[in-house]
Amino acid sequence: MVGFVDETFRDGPQSLWATRMRTEAMLGAADWVNRAGFRKVCTISGASFETAVKFMRDDPWERLRLLRTCMPDATIDILIRSRNLFGWERYPDEVVELLFRCLRDTGAEWVKIFDGLNDLNNIAAHFRIAKQVGLKASGVLTFSLSPVHTDEYFAAKVRELVAYGVDSITMGDASGLLTGERTRSLMAALNEATGGKVPIEFMAHHSMGLAHDSYREAMKAGVDTIATASVPLANGESLPSTIDMMALAEQLGIETSLDPEMVRRTDDYFHWIAYQEGHQVQESMKFDPVRYQAFAGHQIPGGMMSNFRRQLQEIGLIDRIDEVLEEAGRVREEIGFPVMVTPFSQFVGVQAAFNVIHGERYKTVPKELYLYALGHYGAPPAPIAPDVLDRILAGKSAEPANPEEVFGAKIIENFKRDKGPFKSDKDLLLHLFYGGDHVEGLRREQTKLSAYPTVSQPLVLLIDHLVKEPSLRTISIGKGSLKLDLNLA
Repeated sequence: MVGFVDETFRDGPQSLWATRMRTEAMLGAADWVNRAGFRKVCTISGASFETAVKFMRDDPWERLRLLRTCMPDATIDILIRSRNLFGWERYPDEVVELLFRCLRDTGAEWVKIFDGLNDLNNIAAHFRIAKQVGLKASGVLTFSLSPVHTDEYFAAKVRELVAYGVDSITMGDASGLLTGERTRSLMAALNEATGGKVPIEFMAHHSMGLAHDSYREAMKAGVDTIATASVPLANGESLPSTIDMMALAEQLGIETSLDPEMVRRTDDYFHWIAYQEGHQVQESMKFDPVRYQAFAGHQIPGGMMSNFRRQLQEIGLIDRIDEVLEEAGRVREEIGFPVMVTPFSQFVGVQAAFNVIHGERYKTVPKELYLYALGHYGAPPAPIAPDVLDRILAGKSAEPANPEEVFGAKIIENFKRDKGPFKSDKDLLLHLFYGGDHVEGLRREQTKLSAYPTVSQPLVLLIDHLVKEPSLRTISIGKGSLKLDLNLA
């Protein structure tokens, strides 16, 4: 049997809707998701936490609490971004512990933890801390296409994770580059590396039209779970849809525990939400080898791409996006082939945009890329090109950073003294991650929500919509011999 991890609330909107899904919209589907039979439901990440606070004025802690209330039978899963957690600074172990305790107290049971460089030294403490506070932890390895990221590379990482005592290993493909053939060889290497000691979970974006093939091979290789999303939040640069992967499992003779009726109701509901909010439902992508080769150069993932387009539009550079993407591929290679996930996809994308805007490469170098070059974020998969390293440093200190100096730092008591008092540990974390101005804006403007939202019947929603259409004069509703005419004049 293969289990399913639902990513409708987290990966789907992050990949397709620029991370903008309101808590109210999530709550409307919570009962169906709760009853669908998912092995886990991933509800939030650093990107969605930040967007909720800064741009939607939607309290993410209240979101988690209400989702837990409305999904009492679901196993809640949270995505953790290495040392950045839910912010952009690198936080020490004591902040990791405080965040994990708050997540646990809000109803989370699992955390899946990734490091954008696959540098497991950065997140080794996360696994230990998760176990200490009573959470289960999945170590995430993120696939990338480069001369460095071989099957042997990932197998070595798996052996490290097994030694750390993780509860599962998630093989993730954020850019959708895994072919079926590569998935087959990769899964064989990972299965051998685990020795059957730790279950493997699998997730891959469908941005290149390859996810169905890769999921097929992953299921045939015996993965424990696969990650999917509701149809309106699937495909395109997101994950495959739950309903499609249920059908694929059936074709392979593999059982699932999902309730098709609950899955369909969830799909119907989010079709309505997508319509209300003007989101286009994506079709399943078809593989295009020319597009694949172009994409393989920069490997910017779905969540980054949807936000990247928006940002280029805002600064008037959308007509040069192809040029920026080509430059991003060059930058990525020069700085050691980092996996294109947050924050490194941002580092590469921003530097590429600067190079194009200024017409001179590395004329302007953001502080974050300078810190990356010093090893502040960990070890790159490959060495930085020497000439590029010289441009990045440009007369600044070249003394290598010691990331472990961050791990044991004590900052919470000083932060309480300087910025407090705070209403709770959750409030403290919001201030630490996003600053007082954003938290005050959230408190001032946030929407108050009910723990048990009322979802109107589809017919009521349809009528409510139709009566607002000025061109209609009457509505006829019939069932069998019964008929009702509504005069809108």
